Amino acid sequence: MTADTVTVGSFACELGDLECKPADLPDFEQWWQAESNGADFTTMGCGTFRKMSGPVSGYVVATVQRTLAERGLPARQVDRVVFATTDANLAQVDRDFVAGVLEAAGLVSCVPVLMSFQQCCASVTALGHGCALFDDPAVRNVLVVAFDAAATDRERVRQFALFGDAAASCLISRDGGGELRLASSAVQIDYEGLLGRDSMVSRQQVARDTLDAVLGTTGTSIAEVTMVFPTNLYQPLTSFNAMVAGIHKSKLHFAEMLYRVGHCGNCDWMLNLIDYRDKVGLRRGEQYLSHASAPGFFAGGLLVGV
Repeated sequence: MTADTVTVGSFACELGDLECKPADLPDFEQWWQAESNGADFTTMGCGTFRKMSGPVSGYVVATVQRTLAERGLPARQVDRVVFATTDANLAQVDRDFVAGVLEAAGLVSCVPVLMSFQQCCASVTALGHGCALFDDPAVRNVLVVAFDAAATDRERVRQFALFGDAAASCLISRDGGGELRLASSAVQIDYEGLLGRDSMVSRQQVARDTLDAVLGTTGTSIAEVTMVFPTNLYQPLTSFNAMVAGIHKSKLHFAEMLYRVGHCGNCDWMLNLIDYRDKVGLRRGEQYLSHASAPGFFAGGLLVGV
Protein backbone atom coordinates (compact mmCIF):
# COMPACT_ATOMS: atom_id res chain seq x y z
CA MET A 1 0.00 0.00 0.00
CA THR A 2 1.04 3.62 0.40
CA ALA A 3 3.86 4.94 2.55
CA ASP A 4 3.43 5.20 6.30
CA THR A 5 3.25 9.00 6.05
CA VAL A 6 -0.05 8.77 4.13
CA THR A 7 -2.85 8.76 6.69
CA VAL A 8 -6.64 8.67 6.70
CA GLY A 9 -8.74 10.78 9.03
CA SER A 10 -11.14 13.68 9.55
CA PHE A 11 -14.14 11.38 9.09
CA ALA A 12 -17.41 13.29 8.92
CA CYS A 13 -21.01 12.58 7.94
CA GLU A 14 -24.27 14.31 7.13
CA LEU A 15 -27.41 12.28 7.78
CA GLY A 16 -30.78 12.97 6.23
CA ASP A 17 -32.34 15.77 8.26
CA LEU A 18 -35.74 14.07 8.67
CA GLU A 19 -35.92 11.32 11.30
CA CYS A 20 -38.62 8.83 10.31
CA LYS A 21 -40.01 5.55 11.55
CA PRO A 22 -40.78 2.54 9.35
CA ALA A 23 -44.47 2.96 10.17
CA ASP A 24 -44.32 6.38 8.48
CA LEU A 25 -43.91 4.60 5.13
CA PRO A 26 -47.22 3.83 3.40
CA ASP A 27 -47.83 0.06 3.11
CA PHE A 28 -44.55 -0.64 4.92
CA GLU A 29 -45.63 -4.01 6.33
CA GLN A 30 -46.78 -5.18 2.91
CA TRP A 31 -43.53 -4.07 1.30
CA TRP A 32 -41.39 -5.68 3.99
CA GLN A 33 -43.20 -9.02 3.76
CA ALA A 34 -42.85 -9.04 -0.02
CA GLU A 35 -39.14 -8.21 0.03
CA SER A 36 -37.97 -10.24 3.02
CA ASN A 37 -39.84 -13.51 2.59
CA GLY A 38 -41.90 -13.16 5.75
CA ALA A 39 -39.00 -12.36 8.10
CA ASP A 40 -40.09 -10.64 11.31
CA PHE A 41 -39.17 -6.95 11.07
CA THR A 42 -38.67 -6.71 14.84
CA THR A 43 -35.49 -8.77 14.38
CA MET A 44 -34.20 -6.31 11.76
CA GLY A 45 -32.67 -4.10 14.44
CA CYS A 46 -33.79 -0.81 12.84
CA GLY A 47 -35.87 1.67 14.83
CA THR A 48 -35.65 4.83 12.71
CA PHE A 49 -34.17 5.94 9.41
CA ARG A 50 -33.03 9.29 8.05
CA LYS A 51 -34.46 11.00 4.99
CA MET A 52 -33.01 13.93 3.04
CA SER A 53 -35.43 16.79 2.47
CA GLY A 54 -33.30 18.34 -0.28
CA PRO A 55 -30.90 17.34 -3.08
CA VAL A 56 -28.11 14.97 -2.07
CA SER A 57 -25.50 17.42 -3.36
CA GLY A 58 -26.15 19.77 -0.43
CA TYR A 59 -25.38 17.02 2.08
CA VAL A 60 -22.26 16.05 0.16
CA VAL A 61 -20.98 19.62 0.27
CA ALA A 62 -21.73 19.84 3.99
CA THR A 63 -19.81 16.66 4.86
CA VAL A 64 -16.83 17.75 2.74
CA GLN A 65 -16.77 21.09 4.53
CA ARG A 66 -16.85 19.35 7.91
CA THR A 67 -13.97 17.07 6.94
CA LEU A 68 -11.83 19.98 5.75
CA ALA A 69 -12.69 22.11 8.79
CA GLU A 70 -11.64 19.33 11.16
CA ARG A 71 -8.20 19.26 9.54
CA GLY A 72 -8.07 23.03 8.99
CA LEU A 73 -7.24 22.41 5.33
CA PRO A 74 -8.21 25.00 2.69
CA ALA A 75 -10.35 23.45 -0.05
CA ARG A 76 -7.96 24.67 -2.74
CA GLN A 77 -5.28 22.33 -1.34
CA VAL A 78 -7.28 19.19 -2.18
CA ASP A 79 -5.86 17.54 -5.31
CA ARG A 80 -8.34 14.71 -5.93
CA VAL A 81 -11.81 13.67 -4.81
CA VAL A 82 -13.10 10.11 -5.13
CA PHE A 83 -16.90 9.90 -5.02
CA ALA A 84 -18.59 6.57 -4.25
CA THR A 85 -22.23 5.58 -4.55
CA THR A 86 -24.43 2.59 -5.29
CA ASP A 87 -25.77 1.72 -8.73
CA ALA A 88 -29.33 2.83 -7.91
CA ASN A 89 -28.21 6.19 -6.57
CA LEU A 90 -25.96 6.80 -9.55
CA ALA A 91 -29.00 6.72 -11.81
CA GLN A 92 -30.58 9.71 -10.05
CA VAL A 93 -27.49 11.95 -9.77
CA ASP A 94 -27.91 15.15 -11.76
CA ARG A 95 -25.56 15.67 -14.72
CA ASP A 96 -24.23 18.83 -13.03
CA PHE A 97 -23.69 17.11 -9.66
CA VAL A 98 -19.88 17.08 -9.72
CA ALA A 99 -19.47 20.64 -10.99
CA GLY A 100 -21.97 21.88 -8.43
CA VAL A 101 -20.24 20.13 -5.52
CA LEU A 102 -16.77 21.32 -6.54
CA GLU A 103 -17.97 24.90 -6.89
CA ALA A 104 -19.98 24.99 -3.65
CA ALA A 105 -17.16 23.41 -1.63
CA GLY A 106 -14.45 25.59 -3.19
CA LEU A 107 -12.57 22.58 -4.60
CA VAL A 108 -11.03 24.65 -7.38
CA SER A 109 -7.90 22.48 -7.86
CA CYS A 110 -9.58 19.10 -7.42
CA VAL A 111 -9.80 16.37 -10.08
CA PRO A 112 -12.89 14.15 -9.49
CA VAL A 113 -13.49 10.46 -10.15
CA LEU A 114 -16.44 8.17 -9.35
CA MET A 115 -16.56 4.62 -7.98
CA SER A 116 -19.76 2.62 -8.49
CA PHE A 117 -21.09 -0.74 -9.80
CA GLN A 118 -20.00 -2.49 -6.59
CA GLN A 119 -23.19 -1.65 -4.68
CA CYS A 120 -22.54 -1.05 -0.98
CA CYS A 121 -18.86 -1.98 -1.34
CA ALA A 122 -18.05 1.06 -3.51
CA SER A 123 -16.64 3.27 -0.76
CA VAL A 124 -14.19 0.59 0.44
CA THR A 125 -12.82 0.43 -3.10
CA ALA A 126 -12.83 4.25 -3.23
CA LEU A 127 -10.63 4.39 -0.12
CA GLY A 128 -8.14 1.98 -1.68
CA HIS A 129 -8.14 3.95 -4.93
CA GLY A 130 -7.70 7.19 -3.04
CA CYS A 131 -4.60 5.86 -1.29
CA ALA A 132 -3.21 4.51 -4.58
CA LEU A 133 -3.32 8.03 -6.02
CA PHE A 134 -0.34 8.89 -3.81
CA ASP A 135 1.87 6.96 -6.21
CA ASP A 136 1.90 10.35 -7.94
CA PRO A 137 4.34 12.44 -5.86
CA ALA A 138 2.42 15.62 -6.73
CA VAL A 139 -0.70 14.43 -4.87
CA ARG A 140 -0.88 15.75 -1.29
CA ASN A 141 -4.55 15.53 -0.27
CA VAL A 142 -7.40 13.32 -1.45
CA LEU A 143 -11.05 13.39 -0.35
CA VAL A 144 -13.16 10.22 -0.32
CA VAL A 145 -16.88 10.97 -0.34
CA ALA A 146 -19.62 8.33 -0.11
CA PHE A 147 -23.28 9.18 -0.59
CA ASP A 148 -26.58 7.36 -0.98
CA ALA A 149 -30.22 8.44 -0.88
CA ALA A 150 -33.38 6.62 -1.91
CA ALA A 151 -35.26 8.17 -4.83
CA THR A 152 -38.67 7.16 -3.43
CA ASP A 153 -39.98 5.76 -0.16
CA ARG A 154 -40.86 2.49 -1.91
CA GLU A 155 -37.20 2.00 -2.77
CA ARG A 156 -36.24 2.15 0.90
CA VAL A 157 -37.59 -1.33 1.55
CA ARG A 158 -35.42 -4.03 0.04
CA GLN A 159 -34.57 -7.61 0.86
CA PHE A 160 -33.31 -7.58 4.45
CA ALA A 161 -32.57 -3.84 4.42
CA LEU A 162 -34.30 -0.55 5.25
CA PHE A 163 -32.50 2.29 3.47
CA GLY A 164 -31.73 5.66 5.02
CA ASP A 165 -30.01 8.66 3.43
CA ALA A 166 -26.51 9.85 4.27
CA ALA A 167 -23.23 11.26 3.01
CA ALA A 168 -19.85 10.55 4.62
CA SER A 169 -16.31 11.70 3.88
CA CYS A 170 -12.71 11.45 4.99
CA LEU A 171 -9.38 12.97 4.06
CA ILE A 172 -6.25 11.12 2.95
CA SER A 173 -3.08 13.17 3.34
CA ARG A 174 0.58 12.65 2.49
CA ASP A 175 1.84 14.74 5.39
CA GLY A 176 0.05 12.83 8.14
CA GLY A 177 -2.44 14.39 10.50
CA GLY A 178 -4.89 11.51 10.19
CA GLU A 179 -5.95 8.90 12.71
CA LEU A 180 -5.41 5.79 10.61
CA ARG A 181 -3.28 4.23 7.91
CA LEU A 182 -4.73 1.91 5.26
CA ALA A 183 -2.54 -1.20 5.41
CA SER A 184 -4.41 -3.23 2.78
CA SER A 185 -7.73 -3.52 0.99
CA ALA A 186 -9.50 -5.95 -1.33
CA VAL A 187 -12.79 -6.56 -3.10
CA GLN A 188 -14.02 -9.87 -4.51
CA ILE A 189 -16.96 -10.79 -6.73
CA ASP A 190 -19.40 -13.67 -6.47
CA TYR A 191 -20.73 -13.67 -10.02
CA GLU A 192 -23.66 -15.93 -9.20
CA GLY A 193 -24.59 -13.56 -6.41
CA LEU A 194 -24.47 -10.62 -8.80
CA LEU A 195 -27.13 -12.43 -10.84
CA GLY A 196 -29.19 -13.27 -7.75
CA ARG A 197 -28.23 -16.95 -7.81
CA ASP A 198 -25.80 -17.03 -4.89
CA SER A 199 -25.78 -19.79 -2.31
CA MET A 200 -24.49 -20.11 1.23
CA VAL A 201 -21.43 -21.84 -0.19
CA SER A 202 -20.67 -19.10 -2.72
CA ARG A 203 -21.19 -16.30 -0.18
CA GLN A 204 -18.97 -18.05 2.32
CA GLN A 205 -16.24 -18.53 -0.26
CA VAL A 206 -16.16 -14.91 -1.43
CA ALA A 207 -16.33 -13.64 2.16
CA ARG A 208 -13.35 -15.76 3.19
CA ASP A 209 -11.40 -14.97 0.04
CA THR A 210 -11.85 -11.26 0.69
CA LEU A 211 -10.78 -11.47 4.31
CA ASP A 212 -7.78 -13.63 3.39
CA ALA A 213 -6.74 -11.09 0.76
CA VAL A 214 -7.04 -8.16 3.18
CA LEU A 215 -5.32 -9.76 6.18
CA GLY A 216 -2.87 -11.97 4.29
CA THR A 217 -1.07 -8.98 2.80
CA THR A 218 0.06 -7.89 6.25
CA GLY A 219 0.17 -11.26 7.99
CA THR A 220 -2.58 -10.15 10.37
CA SER A 221 -5.06 -12.55 11.96
CA ILE A 222 -8.66 -11.61 12.65
CA ALA A 223 -7.91 -12.10 16.36
CA GLU A 224 -5.58 -9.09 16.15
CA VAL A 225 -8.32 -6.82 14.80
CA THR A 226 -9.89 -4.66 17.51
CA MET A 227 -13.19 -3.83 15.80
CA VAL A 228 -15.00 -4.43 12.52
CA PHE A 229 -17.27 -1.86 10.84
CA PRO A 230 -19.74 -3.73 8.58
CA THR A 231 -22.73 -2.95 6.36
CA ASN A 232 -25.96 -2.20 8.26
CA LEU A 233 -28.17 -4.95 6.91
CA TYR A 234 -30.79 -7.07 8.69
CA GLN A 235 -29.04 -7.80 11.97
CA PRO A 236 -29.00 -11.63 11.73
CA LEU A 237 -27.70 -11.36 8.13
CA THR A 238 -24.93 -8.93 9.12
CA SER A 239 -23.83 -11.34 11.84
CA PHE A 240 -24.00 -14.26 9.39
CA ASN A 241 -21.92 -12.41 6.76
CA ALA A 242 -19.26 -11.83 9.41
CA MET A 243 -19.42 -15.37 10.76
CA VAL A 244 -18.88 -17.01 7.37
CA ALA A 245 -15.77 -14.86 6.97
CA GLY A 246 -14.50 -15.99 10.35
CA ILE A 247 -15.39 -12.81 12.28
CA HIS A 248 -17.01 -13.23 15.70
CA LYS A 249 -20.09 -11.07 16.27
CA SER A 250 -18.47 -9.54 19.36
CA LYS A 251 -16.09 -7.65 17.04
CA LEU A 252 -18.90 -5.98 15.08
CA HIS A 253 -19.77 -2.33 15.70
CA PHE A 254 -22.98 -1.52 13.86
CA ALA A 255 -26.08 -2.22 15.98
CA GLU A 256 -26.62 1.30 17.31
CA MET A 257 -26.21 3.00 13.95
CA LEU A 258 -28.44 0.40 12.30
CA TYR A 259 -31.11 1.17 14.90
CA ARG A 260 -30.78 4.95 14.47
CA VAL A 261 -30.26 5.45 10.73
CA GLY A 262 -30.95 2.14 8.94
CA HIS A 263 -28.86 0.98 5.99
CA CYS A 264 -27.28 3.99 4.27
CA GLY A 265 -25.83 2.16 1.28
CA ASN A 266 -22.09 2.42 0.85
CA CYS A 267 -21.79 4.97 3.70
CA ASP A 268 -22.37 2.36 6.42
CA TRP A 269 -18.85 1.38 7.41
CA MET A 270 -17.81 5.03 7.72
CA LEU A 271 -20.89 5.86 9.82
CA ASN A 272 -20.07 2.95 12.12
CA LEU A 273 -16.41 3.98 12.35
CA ILE A 274 -17.41 7.56 13.23
CA ASP A 275 -19.78 6.30 15.93
CA TYR A 276 -17.05 4.08 17.41
CA ARG A 277 -14.46 6.87 17.24
CA ASP A 278 -16.78 9.27 19.06
CA LYS A 279 -17.63 6.75 21.79
CA VAL A 280 -14.38 4.82 22.26
CA GLY A 281 -11.66 6.48 20.20
CA LEU A 282 -9.23 5.15 17.60
CA ARG A 283 -6.01 4.11 19.30
CA ARG A 284 -2.45 4.04 18.02
CA GLY A 285 -1.36 0.54 16.99
CA GLU A 286 -4.85 -0.96 17.07
CA GLN A 287 -6.21 -2.50 13.88
CA TYR A 288 -9.69 -1.96 12.48
CA LEU A 289 -11.52 -3.52 9.55
CA SER A 290 -14.03 -2.00 7.16
CA HIS A 291 -16.16 -4.95 6.03
CA ALA A 292 -18.74 -4.24 3.34
CA SER A 293 -21.08 -6.72 1.71
CA ALA A 294 -23.59 -6.54 -1.12
CA PRO A 295 -25.28 -8.92 -3.58
CA GLY A 296 -22.32 -10.33 -5.51
CA PHE A 297 -19.56 -8.52 -3.60
CA PHE A 298 -17.51 -8.46 -0.42
CA ALA A 299 -14.88 -5.83 0.34
CA GLY A 300 -12.60 -4.98 3.22
CA GLY A 301 -9.90 -2.60 4.32
CA LEU A 302 -7.42 -3.00 7.17
CA LEU A 303 -6.88 0.30 8.98
CA VAL A 304 -4.17 0.79 11.61
CA GLY A 305 -4.22 3.52 14.25
CA VAL A 306 -1.30 5.97 14.00
